[in-house]
Amino acid sequence: MNPKHKFFLFKQSKNFCSAPWNSLEIWTDGSVQVCAASTGSPLGNLNHEPLEQILTNEKSVSIKQDLLNDQFNSHCQKCHDGSTKDEHFDLRNQHNPMFKNVDVDYDNLQSFKLHGISLHWENTCNFKCVYCIPEQSSSIAQEQGVKVIRNENENIDKIIDQIVQNQYQMKEIYFSGGEPLLIKNNARLLSKITNVDLPIRITSNISHANDKNPVIAELKRFKNVLWTISAEAIGERFNYIRANGNWEEFLRRLEYVKSLNQNLRINAVFFVGSAATFFETIKYFVTDHGIADITITQLGHHPKLHVSNCPDTVKQQSRNSLHQLLNSQLIQPQSNSYYNIARCEKELDKIATEPDEYQRYFDQLDQLRNTNWREVFPELVK
Repeated sequence: MNPKHKFFLFKQSKNFCSAPWNSLEIWTDGSVQVCAASTGSPLGNLNHEPLEQILTNEKSVSIKQDLLNDQFNSHCQKCHDGSTKDEHFDLRNQHNPMFKNVDVDYDNLQSFKLHGISLHWENTCNFKCVYCIPEQSSSIAQEQGVKVIRNENENIDKIIDQIVQNQYQMKEIYFSGGEPLLIKNNARLLSKITNVDLPIRITSNISHANDKNPVIAELKRFKNVLWTISAEAIGERFNYIRANGNWEEFLRRLEYVKSLNQNLRINAVFFVGSAATFFETIKYFVTDHGIADITITQLGHHPKLHVSNCPDTVKQQSRNSLHQLLNSQLIQPQSNSYYNIARCEKELDKIATEPDEYQRYFDQLDQLRNTNWREVFPELVK
């Protein structure tokens, strides 16, 4: 493509993102999205049409056209919402450096080469996290009596074949779920990959992290593995939020994962149940476990549990802890982790839309699980 135009796209454009030409995300029901941050309707569904057709259909072309024209596209809303006044920090700023030098003609709206993939292709999970949904947890689906549409085995086989064929040009495979350590297709895919330099990223609750796990047995072969470990609270709060989990067992599993000598990151969900102790929890992982790489998930899909619905006293407590953490120098200024933490204040400043609904939501969970949220989160009781 024209070098000057490419320079503009990657260095000057406010809206261009390279993801639609290079990556895709596969969901439990066969839905295909542009990336993990996409907020629009799916590009298509593998159970209904071939991947090649999805990647060149009208919706895919329309997204690419907007980005080439430096225009905002609604699929990119989450990245724009994640911006701070100091930095447009978003998933785009991870994709563009990753895909800048790959062999793709960004001027071609029909062009696509598989350089990155995000796999949420099964909901198999042993946890019932309070903010999760049946599409991401088979345990929740069973609890709620919900039947989740699954990817057809034929489509999974085709995706595995595509990844294997492109393994030496790919920049990343991302495993999520469900719980990736429980998904047999993850081990099957990894066993077919011979390129041990291919970067692997995995988000896990680590409850099944041990030497006997087939996914871990394969991951040990790879030179560049990033574990994104899910946790946003400690002790009894952890046990309540991550139902079926156990804090003491989590700590044992964490020490095991640390012994693998691979890269570690913490992913924490910022919501009403974690807000009061959230930044103290981050501080704990930095100081006690040496993990300063932090990503934070905001609950756009679960408005009842959004931090804006917290009592004002909890919001102020959370703001104070946020400022103390950023001023402590434990998190390197201008780092990705720093901006992930800083933008939490923007979430706290939002107007409450359903200020009392989280209480009813937790009451319903307590009836199902024989728990008591009022004892675990006394600061939320009104």
